[in-house]
Amino acid sequence: MSGLLKVELDTHQFFDLLHALPPSAMQAAWRRTLRKTSTWVKAQVAKTVAQDTRVPQKVLRQRLYFFLHSRDSGKVWLGLNPLQAHRLGKSRQTRRGVSVGRHRFAGAWTMAQRAPTGPVFQRTGKARYPITEVKLDWDDPGEAAFRKVAAQVEARLLVVLRQEVNYELHKALGRIGRHGTR
Repeated sequence: MSGLLKVELDTHQFFDLLHALPPSAMQAAWRRTLRKTSTWVKAQVAKTVAQDTRVPQKVLRQRLYFFLHSRDSGKVWLGLNPLQAHRLGKSRQTRRGVSVGRHRFAGAWTMAQRAPTGPVFQRTGKARYPITEVKLDWDDPGEAAFRKVAAQVEARLLVVLRQEVNYELHKALGRIGRHGTR
C-alpha cells in the first residue's frame, strides 16, 4: 500500500444518541454497529474491486478482516499482496497458455500430473530456468476501492447506529411494558 489509510471519527456525537440507555445496552448497540459496518465495508470493497479487476468476490473477501480493538474501536484490514493465479478459478491449459476464470496468461502452464489444481507457472527468461509462479497484482484498484468506501463509512455508521439504538430502545420498552418497571 502506498500510504497508510486511517479513518478517524468523532464518537462523541454517536454516544450522545445513546444517553437514555443503560451502559450495557449502549455498549451492545455500539459493538453491533461496528461489526455490521465492518461487514458492509468488506462487501462494498469486494464488490468494487471485483468489478474493476474481474476477480471473484469470494477470493477478495478472504483478504478482508475485521478486528475489534477495544470496546469502542475496530479495524478493517485489507491484504493487498498479489493473488496467485490458480486461486482465481479453475485453470485450463490452452495452446497459448493458461486460462483461469476470466484471465488469460500467455506462455503459462500448470503441472497437470502432479498438482492439477495447483499453481500456474511461467518462464521469466529465454532459458529453461528460472520459472516463477504467476500472480495477479491488484493493489492499485484495491486501495482505490478501500479509499472510496472509507469516505462513506461515517454516514453508514450513523445509519446502523440509529437502527441499533432503536432496537435497544424497543427492547427496553418491552421490558418496561411487561413488568411495569425496569
